Amino acid sequence: MINADFEDSFDDFEQQEVTRIPQHEKGKQLGQSILKDADQYLQSMSAAEHKHLIQMLKGLATNEPYLDVLANQLDQPVDSKVANDALNLVHVWTLINQHESDVNFNLLDVIQTEYFQAELMEAFDALEIGDNKDQRRLVIQEAFKLYEMQCFAGCIPLLYAQLEGLLTDILVEKGYLKQNHTKFMDVYKIVPGLKGHEIKSLWHKAKIACEMNVYFSELEAYKMDNSSTVTMTRHNILHGMDVNHFNKERSFVLFIWLFSVTSFMGTLKS
Repeated sequence: MINADFEDSFDDFEQQEVTRIPQHEKGKQLGQSILKDADQYLQSMSAAEHKHLIQMLKGLATNEPYLDVLANQLDQPVDSKVANDALNLVHVWTLINQHESDVNFNLLDVIQTEYFQAELMEAFDALEIGDNKDQRRLVIQEAFKLYEMQCFAGCIPLLYAQLEGLLTDILVEKGYLKQNHTKFMDVYKIVPGLKGHEIKSLWHKAKIACEMNVYFSELEAYKMDNSSTVTMTRHNILHGMDVNHFNKERSFVLFIWLFSVTSFMGTLKS
């Protein structure tokens, strides 16, 4: 349940008419459509609803400081640029408003809902990523199960891996990487200094992706720096040196990133 510190804003929030974004034909929204609608929703959000969302995120930031970053992104002056993942979070917030009547609904529980999972898998199904697609779909569904079981030590590494795996798949599909047995080669020699132009890391893949489409630099999942706790701790988590971030909040952020990534990748033209 939501922290008791938020209770003061609940009465005002409950009295506000819920702002809803128009549904696209057949319910399909991808990439820029989601971002545009989410930005419009954010700008039209009532003061009480906005306060409620910001306080909720800040309350959840105790276990995952990056949620405070998202709260700050959503608490800017009107018409300020809002980060990609923050807008995708707003989109998820609209889904909650459409499907949940309880103002005390725990934001983190949205990952377990059929409507969020359907939304993410619809975005995934729109991808053109070659032979791995069917198996990767099953793996993502396993991540949902791990989240519901609160097995976050399994869920979190799996999500990090799928974020990189999806990027690898899309770079291969678009011809920027070429697979040679277990190795991946930089086809256009974008990354300097690689022996035999062999790709060794997510950083290399992210650099190539930004050359393919500059908007990849807007995706938090592929920022190889210390700008967030989620990216900063990725390496140590995957290599077994960090065991302090296996929690629901980190898993939630990674699912939002996965949705952001799949939504954007589905808009890439061949």
